[in-house]
Amino acid sequence: MTPIGLAHWIMQDGSRQKGQGVMLATNSFTYDECLMLANILTNKFGLITTVIKTGVEGQWRINIWKKSMPLLFELVSPYFI
Repeated sequence: MTPIGLAHWIMQDGSRQKGQGVMLATNSFTYDECLMLANILTNKFGLITTVIKTGVEGQWRINIWKKSMPLLFELVSPYFI
């Protein structure tokens, strides 16, 4: 995972929640896969993340907290289109 890879991921499957952080649509991933990805975002980039239910059984999403937005912006903004 690199900042450019994270930028592409957000541009393709992410959405900014007004007044909140960023949600990554990971609906087709298992909970364990989402947890692994969230841990990579935390351990490699220092982002605060949470894996939460989407409301559909067996589907999960990764949220990057509002508190992490300044750091996330610094990491990915050079690569955003």
